[in-house]
Amino acid sequence: MRPFLFATAMLMSTIVGVGMFGLPYAASQSGFLIATAFLVLLTFLLISLHLFYGEVVSRTKGEHRLVGYADYYFGKRGKILVSLSVMVGFYGSLLVYIIVGGNFLNIILSPFIGSSSVACSLIFFFIGALAVYFGLRLISGLDLFLGFFLILIIFLFLFLGLNKIDVNNLKTINWSKFFIPYGVILYSLAGMASIPEIRKIFHKEDRIHYKKAIIWGTLIPGILYFVFMITVVGLTGTNTSQEAIGGLSNVLGNRIIFLGAIFGFLATISSFFALGLSLKETFLCDFKINKNLAWFLACFVPLILYFLGVYNFITIITLLGAIMGGIEGTAIVLIYYKAKRLGTEIPDYDLKYPIFLKYVMISIFIIGLVVTLVEVLK
Repeated sequence: MRPFLFATAMLMSTIVGVGMFGLPYAASQSGFLIATAFLVLLTFLLISLHLFYGEVVSRTKGEHRLVGYADYYFGKRGKILVSLSVMVGFYGSLLVYIIVGGNFLNIILSPFIGSSSVACSLIFFFIGALAVYFGLRLISGLDLFLGFFLILIIFLFLFLGLNKIDVNNLKTINWSKFFIPYGVILYSLAGMASIPEIRKIFHKEDRIHYKKAIIWGTLIPGILYFVFMITVVGLTGTNTSQEAIGGLSNVLGNRIIFLGAIFGFLATISSFFALGLSLKETFLCDFKINKNLAWFLACFVPLILYFLGVYNFITIITLLGAIMGGIEGTAIVLIYYKAKRLGTEIPDYDLKYPIFLKYVMISIFIIGLVVTLVEVLK
């Protein structure tokens, strides 16, 4: 039971992150009912996708990540396409951390020194970039702790604001902004990166719980997101801020918002450390780039994008979610069905999904990508 609980918690902590803070704003724009429908659909879609990937991991000999599986089953072209998507995901997420981490830091510092979001984003960036340069890692398990603290914050907001929720805010529908929640929710639910890691938690005799850990590790964040959306949209309605926390100050008071901002900042800075180091090491190991250039490419490309004016939090995670679905989601579905035929290992579980689901999932991912690009670029 302990491996199951720890694996479930690890997947949850990977999924519940900065994307969560964009959900209420997306829901306030499209209407809460539309966002809820997307959340239900995409939660079950991502459970299936994570299960597909989990079976691929157990059917394939050797230790790989998504790029490696694309190479193993589809060769160089598949590897290049997935690598490009993964790189976009790296840079986009680092940019999101700079934006949102700066907003949280501004909430923390503004009562004392009258700071601005841009200045705080720069402070956030330099803290993160220095840590990545020197290879500093946070205490093992801190990400897990912060993930659970964010869950606690969600229910604290709900408890403190329950009698102030306006039910009318939860009845809205805005068909003109129907598709806004799609990419945001997809980005917020993605946890593919941790699937190979959680399998390592189980001993061979415990792997009967591997499938169950993937299901619950994806479903619980979906439920938490629903609670968070109800709370924030119910309290702030159309006045919901892009990162959710700032707009709550008039309703819940500055003290609780200050506490939420502190842990939001810690969550984003720890994620920046981890992702920045991972990207730097990718450049060092896979591209054989020297240390200083690897650090510069890992950290300063997102900063350059920020100064080019790419700092709309919702737009970025909408695009990232759609791209991850369109390319990585489609890749996982195709790899899964090929691994069913060509995988050489006995799998920990064997899904019996009908073949038509393959086409349904790929259609959703491709249509979602196309529609999102059209909406963002028009």
